[in-house]
Parts: sequence; C-alpha cells; structure tokens
Amino acid sequence: MAYDAILTCLADPTRRAILDRLRGGALPVGKIAEDLPVTRPAVSQHLKRMKDAGLVSVRPEGTRNLYALTDGGARPLVEWLGALRPAPSDAGTSVHVRLNPAEAWAMFTDGLATWWPVSRLSVSASESGALPMAVVFGDEAIRETTFDGAEHVWARIVEHVAADRLILDWCLDYDGRTEIRFAAEAGGCRVSVDAPDEAGSFWDFALIERFGAAARASLSNF
Repeated sequence: MAYDAILTCLADPTRRAILDRLRGGALPVGKIAEDLPVTRPAVSQHLKRMKDAGLVSVRPEGTRNLYALTDGGARPLVEWLGALRPAPSDAGTSVHVRLNPAEAWAMFTDGLATWWPVSRLSVSASESGALPMAVVFGDEAIRETTFDGAEHVWARIVEHVAADRLILDWCLDYDGRTEIRFAAEAGGCRVSVDAPDEAGSFWDFALIERFGAAARASLSNF
C-alpha cells in the first residue's frame, strides 16, 4: 500500500521531529540535525528513508543539499485515514440518550421544534431562507406554518405507538418512508432512524447532533 512507507516513517519520533523542523521551509542537513539526539549521519539516513517514502524532497544549492517537505507527500495516508469509517448499518442512524423511551418520544414529537434543524430542512428555509412561524406534531401529520400564515405538511403519520415507534411518509426534500424506534437500554434509551439512503447524512446530523444535544440540554436543567 502507498501509505505503508509513510506509516513506517512516522513511527519514529526522530523522523517526526525532522518533519516538524521542515514545516518552516527547506533546510540543510546540518540545520536539521541541530539539537537532535542523533548524529548527523543518522539524520541523513532518516532523510533518505523519508525521501523514499515521498515525504521530503531534496535539491542542491551550491555545495549543500536542501531538504523540504514534499507538497502532498502524506496524501496517501491522509486519504486512507479519511476513508476509515464504519460501513453503513442495516439499523440506520441511531443515538443513545439518557432519557427513558417516554421522555425521548415526547422530545421527538411534542418537542420537535426545539431540535429540528429548520434552517436546513423546512419549507420556509427552502422558499425564502426564513424560519418557520411554527412547527407542530399533530395527530395525522407534522405541519409547518410559514411567515405568511400558510400551513404546509412536512410528513404524514402512517403509524405511531407512543414511546415505541413512529412511521412517517415525508413530503419535503425526499419522498420516502422513515421509521423511528425508541428502545430502552442501560442508562437510557436508543432512538433509531431507518430512512431512505439519500436521507442518511441528514439524519446523522438531525438525530445524532441536534436531537442528542437537546436531550443532553434537557438533563442539565435538573
């Protein structure tokens, strides 16, 4: 793998110190070796290994060689690390909150307006960049009232069993059915969302960050 040699280089603290010294620009071996707990020949050997790994480059200047960081030299490692994320789970997005299922249900439904990211997904935001006048979780649908007093249906409630599960058919940016489940577990409750693939990233934000933060804030009030 392209990143293996980079990982090997970075495992050595002396090489990491050399890379840090090169952040400020090109340097000759003598300057790089100053105050390092190794000899100058050892620094030269380290530089050769890092050059082979693509982390540093060298150019002659008069009677000496100047070493510098290679632009994008660590990119293979950065890209590999950036791709380290769990595969999507069949269970969808979920978050653990320190509320019991009834409390989590009440926050998700009656308290929807306190955590829903209306600036990111609402009729008002998409049409005029404004915030809704009201967002209400009703018996049959979730509705938004816009600034002009008009009502808009966000989602129709297909099924709801308090503190257990909620099934919605959305009418906003994606047309898809979403199931939300509330399950008691040690120390609180797990709220899970099974939504269409195109809505996954939105629920990662809405449920984990927004709903999770609202749940933590509610506990801080006691």
